[in-house]
Amino acid sequence: MNERVFKDIRSDAGPEDAKSVEDFMAELGSIEAELCLEKNLVWERVADGTLSPEYLRRLCKEYYWMGKFFTMEFSSIVSNAPDGDALLLSRSEHFEHWLQNLCDETGFTGDANHVDMKYDWAQQLGISDGDLMAYVPIPETIGAVFTSLYYMRRSYEEGLAAFGWAGERHAAGTGYAKMMYEGMRDHYGIEVDNFKVHAYAEVDHGNMADYLLRKVVSTPTQQRLVRRAVTYTFTTREMRKRALNRWLDEPGALRDRPDNPTLDR
Repeated sequence: MNERVFKDIRSDAGPEDAKSVEDFMAELGSIEAELCLEKNLVWERVADGTLSPEYLRRLCKEYYWMGKFFTMEFSSIVSNAPDGDALLLSRSEHFEHWLQNLCDETGFTGDANHVDMKYDWAQQLGISDGDLMAYVPIPETIGAVFTSLYYMRRSYEEGLAAFGWAGERHAAGTGYAKMMYEGMRDHYGIEVDNFKVHAYAEVDHGNMADYLLRKVVSTPTQQRLVRRAVTYTFTTREMRKRALNRWLDEPGALRDRPDNPTLDR
């Protein structure tokens, strides 16, 4: 009988050295500056009222699709939180933050759930249920969303880095929600709660993502995984931004700025 022998996998090769947390966070900031180069011009055209209603409806369908998948998968980052087994959950930080965030996303903290708010926006724009359900987003949106969802399922550090730090924190820094809310109020005659809520909530979520990420990037392995998650997240989101900007070159994407708030031009 042949003897089965398992290979000894032990290695004397030591792990790479970890950077200090401050140095590593500075590196992530450099990655952000290197990869996030373009402004989202579609937001700006909503802000000044020159995006045509047809393309505003198209943008709404993109946001509905993103929100639906992010909200459906959000619990994965909650379940991966490293301090969910605290003696008292009120003593947790990671779990407590993401549980509150999940409750906010799903409508248990006072505001409507975030999918319903995007649906209400679609209703304001006259988009039918069938049109909304049948919509196929641009490939760059699919890539950006499922990149984040992959990391949210894979590990806590990577999910926090992709969705929280490179997602919510970066988005809050652009001021997009206030821009969209005021633009649609002033130039299209609608007030969209989705952006009104995100204008204040995302800033808080972004600040907390930065705080929490600093607590889980102390080892070489954590830093390597987070670095890659941030790089891939910013890369796919930048490609999505550029794809959206190309909409503005299409016939019918822009209109003259209306004198009065209107959707029928």
